[in-house]
Amino acid sequence: MKVENIKGKLVLVGAEDDVLWDNCKYIRRITEQLQSMPHGCKYKAMIYEHGTHFVFPESMLHIMIPVGSGLLVRLAFRAGRKYPRECKAARMDIDRRLSKIIRMW
Repeated sequence: MKVENIKGKLVLVGAEDDVLWDNCKYIRRITEQLQSMPHGCKYKAMIYEHGTHFVFPESMLHIMIPVGSGLLVRLAFRAGRKYPRECKAARMDIDRRLSKIIRMW
């Protein structure tokens, strides 16, 4: 689907230290594409330096993995071990910003 054909809200979230998928590259590409042409899409791009592949809202991560979610992020991803506070801060910021976007919607 061409992103410029989306007629609604689009939220793009990624972390630079995601070693499984270079989603920040695609977020930047989509943002450039939307800025260069007319579209009916309202979008928000959020790119974090640290967050690993698990750039979920903190509350969603606790729903998906009720026990030990922070430990799993640290064990599964090198950036989670090296930057645990930054990764958690990113998830909490995502949670806050997405909640606000959803409430406004």
